[in-house]
Amino acid sequence: MKTKYFILLAILATAALYIYQDEALQKKLMGKAHQVVPELNSSTLYKWQNSKGEWQVTDKPPAKGISYTTVTTQDQINVISDPSKQKK
Repeated sequence: MKTKYFILLAILATAALYIYQDEALQKKLMGKAHQVVPELNSSTLYKWQNSKGEWQVTDKPPAKGISYTTVTTQDQINVISDPSKQKK
């Protein structure tokens, strides 16, 4: 019985090592994961200005009474612009 578990563990370890070393396979497998679990593809962020006029971006909405906009982001895409280039 122990031999069967050892062989299974060896096969799993070999597969894990192969996947770890092959970046193309990792990307292909992650693409499949995003098809199975679509909520992994996007996130909702909340953007508003604080009392000093500084922009705040968080994954939770601000306190009640503060107006904000929502930004939906796609996985691994940077949609937040450089703060130094934002209009004031």
